[in-house]
Amino acid sequence: MKPIVRKVLKSSLAKSLTTPLSVDHYLGLIDSKLSVNEPRGRIADVQRQTPDSVTLTIAPNDNWITPRPGQHILFGIDLDGVRHRRCFSIASAARNDRVEITVKRNGDGVVSNFLVDRAKAGQLVYLSHPEGEFYPNVEPPAKALLLSAGSGITPVMSILRSWIDQDCLPDVVFMHYASTDEDMIYTDELDALADAHASLSLVIRYTQEHGRIDGDTLDREVHELGERMTWLCGPSGFMDAAESLLDARTTKPIFREQFEASRREAAQGEGEVHFIKSDVAASGDEGSLLEVAENAGLNPPYGCRMGICHSCKCRVSEGTVRDLRNNEVREIRDTDIQICIHAAAGDVALEI
Repeated sequence: MKPIVRKVLKSSLAKSLTTPLSVDHYLGLIDSKLSVNEPRGRIADVQRQTPDSVTLTIAPNDNWITPRPGQHILFGIDLDGVRHRRCFSIASAARNDRVEITVKRNGDGVVSNFLVDRAKAGQLVYLSHPEGEFYPNVEPPAKALLLSAGSGITPVMSILRSWIDQDCLPDVVFMHYASTDEDMIYTDELDALADAHASLSLVIRYTQEHGRIDGDTLDREVHELGERMTWLCGPSGFMDAAESLLDARTTKPIFREQFEASRREAAQGEGEVHFIKSDVAASGDEGSLLEVAENAGLNPPYGCRMGICHSCKCRVSEGTVRDLRNNEVREIRDTDIQICIHAAAGDVALEI
């Protein structure tokens, strides 16, 4: 969309002419991908690398902002008339004009199962602007370790691809843990990149064959580990174990992408939760505040359910809450919190 056109469509005159509907409503009659402000896109390509995953390439509209390597987005899709949003890491190179995400099946997950089984080219999707500090504003180091497990491979793939795309690939060891070779994604591309770039060392470990990450493996497979800046992503248990091993071996920076919430196994609460706008009250002992709301028949917005995307933020009028990441209890008033990672620690009044 040309800047002059966007300026006209964002003007008060355009808004007055389209009231009570929106400018986006009328743009949607031309192409539902069009929007004055909102990043949207269409699925341009679908690849199913494993039986339980799908890689989607998305062509965004021109509201899309170029991400930094390894950032994530809130991805939305309409299913049966309901818009569902989930948080996914970007796997594509930062300067790529297409957005790539890889989704793995997640139990009974509505969105992940739909995408793995039924995603197809041409489908309209809704995007947030990219977020995340996995790759801060740093120059590529002389030596690096990209260390991942499971779905954590996606943001480190973005970093690797960005370095190659910008012709600044350092001496890098790419070490990834997958359950089996059938669960491994990006296999062919990684093999080709390792063949094409002498400075890239590829180490793939299958936990069913080799076991979990340990110090002996790091010492053997990652040469000059103490000189490497590390980017680490994977399930929280893997990341905690890996970070402990790295801390004992290097003083170089370690950057983490926490795509899984660090929360207690049981999100047990207490007290009563009053949902003010809905005039509903419920016991707070049924899990996180988000789970309490859902169990009470309410449908608050949410995305990742892991404390990453902030789409579940809600205002607490007053009450006592427990942060499920660190077990901290605090009394708050007129404060916005992420209800997926907080539980009631006493009576709570939520503006839902």
